[in-house]
Amino acid sequence: MSKTRSSTAKGQQKENAEKGDGSLGCDTYLVLVSKRFVVLSLLSCILVALAVGRTARMLLLVNNNEAIKAYNDQGNQQAAISSSPVAMKTLPDPKMKDGKVPPETLYTSKTFGTGNTASSQSRWIVTETGKENCVDLPDHQCPVPPSVDEDEDNTDDEIHLPAGQHLLMDIENVDASFLNSEERLAHAMLKLVSECGLTLLSYHCHAMVPMGVSCAGVLLESHVSFHTWPKQGVITLDLYTCGPNSLLPIVPLANLLFGVPNEVDEGEEFKAPTTRWAHKLRGFPEIEDNDSFVAEMSDMEYFPVSKMIDYKNEVATNSTDFQQVRIYDVLRPNEQTLEGYKKSLKNDESYESRHPELFEPDRIVFLDGVLQSRRSGEAAYHETLIHPAMFAHKNPKRVAIIGGGEGASLREVLKHKTVESVVMIEIDKMMVDVSRKYLPSWSDCSMLVGSAQSCFDDIRVEVQYIDAFQWFIDNFPSDSSPLVDTFDVIIMDALDPQIRKEFVNALYDEGPFLKSMPNALNTDGIFISQVGESTGTNDPPEIYTLDLNRSRLIKSLSRLGFSTIRSYIDNAHSGFGFPWQFIVAFRNSDVKADWFANPSLVDLKIRTRAMVTRDGGSPFKFFDGATMQSFYYPSKLTEIVYCLGHPESRDCKEGHGFDPNRQNIPISTIEVRQSSMGEKAGRGVFAKIDIPRDSYIGLEKHIPFVEGDAHTYGLILKTNKLNGGKWGSALASYINDYGEMSSQSGQDSFIIDSTMQSFTNHACDGSSNFGVKPGVSRERNFVYDPAADRQVKFYARATPLRDIHQGEELLDNDFAMPGNVCEEEGDLVGE
Repeated sequence: MSKTRSSTAKGQQKENAEKGDGSLGCDTYLVLVSKRFVVLSLLSCILVALAVGRTARMLLLVNNNEAIKAYNDQGNQQAAISSSPVAMKTLPDPKMKDGKVPPETLYTSKTFGTGNTASSQSRWIVTETGKENCVDLPDHQCPVPPSVDEDEDNTDDEIHLPAGQHLLMDIENVDASFLNSEERLAHAMLKLVSECGLTLLSYHCHAMVPMGVSCAGVLLESHVSFHTWPKQGVITLDLYTCGPNSLLPIVPLANLLFGVPNEVDEGEEFKAPTTRWAHKLRGFPEIEDNDSFVAEMSDMEYFPVSKMIDYKNEVATNSTDFQQVRIYDVLRPNEQTLEGYKKSLKNDESYESRHPELFEPDRIVFLDGVLQSRRSGEAAYHETLIHPAMFAHKNPKRVAIIGGGEGASLREVLKHKTVESVVMIEIDKMMVDVSRKYLPSWSDCSMLVGSAQSCFDDIRVEVQYIDAFQWFIDNFPSDSSPLVDTFDVIIMDALDPQIRKEFVNALYDEGPFLKSMPNALNTDGIFISQVGESTGTNDPPEIYTLDLNRSRLIKSLSRLGFSTIRSYIDNAHSGFGFPWQFIVAFRNSDVKADWFANPSLVDLKIRTRAMVTRDGGSPFKFFDGATMQSFYYPSKLTEIVYCLGHPESRDCKEGHGFDPNRQNIPISTIEVRQSSMGEKAGRGVFAKIDIPRDSYIGLEKHIPFVEGDAHTYGLILKTNKLNGGKWGSALASYINDYGEMSSQSGQDSFIIDSTMQSFTNHACDGSSNFGVKPGVSRERNFVYDPAADRQVKFYARATPLRDIHQGEELLDNDFAMPGNVCEEEGDLVGE
């Protein structure tokens, strides 16, 4: 039993009043409650709570379909319904493709009724199992969900990666009645999904008030949705799938199904539907197992596929035996407008219509998703690839092209009238056929007098559709004589070295193919190759990047006996987004003299060696003497990255060699008087004061020297032959007596000091005390060294090699200047 003591307020007051008489002072009540009563009370409360919860669950969850239907019916009665009840029931059900079994799924939905919705309908796949579990199939009420055996294998054979492809489309100028019809839109959606090979599990549509439709469908692979604005004639479509198949091929079908044109009355302007679309890759694909993801994540995915631009059209898609070829027409953002393009199509005498070629879309070619060429930049690219080396050769007659299936490299070679034979070796004949059909301007030789409409049909051209690498290996074995005539120039316009594939790696190493190159070229032959995107500002050494193959190619050519290798980049007009890099390898270093030819001489070569055009103009759009001058030396970035990988190089360690902290001693501290080297020495230069080693002598006067390149020097020699082979002219005598010879450009050129230092004599016994340091550095790579190519030290001859005492004669190092020969009493400067 339990005891409970209780007192009332009145009893408490009485207790306070009677405290003094010794009585209890209050009424006390004892309530006895049994344990059974307490337990039963608790159980009763629990049972009531369970009953209330169960009832609420039944009302809110199990019978929610009836409540939702009633709520929607009430909302629909309040809205202005634009379609009849009969029409509301004509939406098609999703269908499975023949032979395909739908996966077991659970359908759950909740609809919110609003006054802005004219109708709300859902449709889903109904299977036999679904019918068995549905209480009221016509009304799609399934209160008892089908059981799912988690151990049962319901997997589909399709691959559903944790990644997806997202297609976004905006279409305007669409028929308003189509955009306001749930039924027509639903049929179009089901047709699109079916053609994509996707599985639509269910979809839900709302007809909006006063007009417009919004639908969303659940795919086994992900989702599809669209929204319409009939008054504005606009629909936006969104399709996302994690399936392995690309969504790019369905863009034309989506345009056809949803881009329904307006019906206009007579006299009204017709506006065709226009589309903006983008395709984006989402998630985390296992790209090594999915070639489509690999291709579309490269150049093509970046632009134009993933960009919502005003105009983008897929011109052609072809899969050859070797690669996938995709061609797009696009308007370049920030450069071209849709309005300008449309004006160019009219015949209204506007500037655009009179010059449509300036406003036409850019045509871009992709091979396996990699940007290969584009109409706006192909001329600049191919002229930069071909002509620097072609004009550096004295007389290129026989040329080979490796790759170049578009025909543009062939077109540029045929612009040289010296060329008598071109052998083009391209393994992919279908690539050539596609190019002739969709890229006709790439191989257009109609502007050349005596050529053909297509460069492939020129009588000087022989095209062989075989493996070019094997062709060279077979015809120019490294251990025997060539089986066919050798070439003056070989051009490799093949795959970029940055592409990581085994056959690409084999192309750029010192394997059988590269070993055949020296045997395939004449003694003064030239090898040309594009080597991909140029190095960047913060790039590490090439051996640690995707540029590894470029480094391997240069090293291989150097070991194979090429005497000098030049690197250069284009002027960023090729349309690749970054400067493009090229290399030229010379078998004979003397040919390099024409590489450094004066711009005016290059322009003269262009006029004398270029094919005559039908309009009388130049066949070159970008290349001329001034452009060639920009290719003389490697880029600064090439030098920087080279030095990161070759820190031991002398030119990388010393840099340009100029020390701004060195004292520059005025030219007035030296004087000219009779040399101490002997009677034949004539005059010499002497120090008037002590000159410390760590200083410069008259640097500001020394820099503006007199120089002449190999062609200038050769012209002077030819002029002197008119005088019986003697040094008769004053200029020739001056060069002979006071100049220094240099062979940096491949052939002899000259440099003459512009100060009294030109009277300096040379020492042949190692006693030189200023100028270039004696000896040859073993650390210098004379075949390929961008640092040495860029860092020409013209101020070296103003630098003391040791402390020079007052009264001592300044003597230069004779052996540092190629072409100088010591006489018995020293190499003497004449009077």
